[in-house]
Amino acid sequence: MRFLAPPTPLKLGKDGRHGRELFSQIGCATCHIPTLHTGYSPVPALSNQAFAAYTDLLLHDMGADLADICLGLATPADFRTEPLLDLRGAEHFLHDGRATTLEQAIELHGGEGSGARDRFKALSAADRVALVAFLKSL
Repeated sequence: MRFLAPPTPLKLGKDGRHGRELFSQIGCATCHIPTLHTGYSPVPALSNQAFAAYTDLLLHDMGADLADICLGLATPADFRTEPLLDLRGAEHFLHDGRATTLEQAIELHGGEGSGARDRFKALSAADRVALVAFLKSL
């Protein structure tokens, strides 16, 4: 598994490029950090590489509406930031698949994600379409 390459993002059009900017502007990139860097590895192909993961790999409180079973020290509302990879092929979103569109998944963010959710909901219809176009390129 370690040597499998991540999915290659699609080439962005005008809407996708605008959506990528909005992704950062409204705060999505606070938790879904666009690029992570690997540390040293004795395997040169894995050592000190940039990786478009769109995650911080941390636990975040996502609010009571998404609360579910928990493990370890996490509370039922704590979730590890999901990497945003291969979204164009996905049909269900969130930890339990309850969202059937990316818009719905964003709108179900609560807790620490509520600010970005509210800013997404305040975007114009065209800007929401652009942000989703960016996500569907991943």
